Amino acid sequence: METIDIKAPLQGREATPALVQRLKSLYEHFGPDTPARLESVYTADIEFRDPVHTLHGSLALRHYFRKMAGNLLHYRIRYIDELVAANSAYLTWEMDYAHRRINGGRTVTLRGMTHLKFTDKVYFHEDTYDLGALLYEHLPVLGAATRLLKRRMAQ
Repeated sequence: METIDIKAPLQGREATPALVQRLKSLYEHFGPDTPARLESVYTADIEFRDPVHTLHGSLALRHYFRKMAGNLLHYRIRYIDELVAANSAYLTWEMDYAHRRINGGRTVTLRGMTHLKFTDKVYFHEDTYDLGALLYEHLPVLGAATRLLKRRMAQ
């Protein structure tokens, strides 16, 4: 896979880094208006995956983001690293969020990675992260059981 150093001159590939930057900006400014801005980055037939969902199409993604934005009390994402190629990219990130129904509304930090495939827009987006760190560890009964299992496995 050919990689592009995004700090070097682009030599005819201006759209690729610009698209990745637009996507990062979309998530850096995530909020109630984000669903209306999805078409600037994603194709109508986007396939969006994460450990909880597989969504097909921009309508399903808009619905998911609308619901998510309505439940967030706090959200911030920091991009750590990226590898951008001609038609794909990998982004590592750290997200702080507070959700009405998770961890009593207190802030949780989650690390993850995003894999993107694109032409002029993103047609495949997959987020990979530890679902236990996102959800299970912050629920009353499952949280204690998950933390106990992790401690035992580490011994």
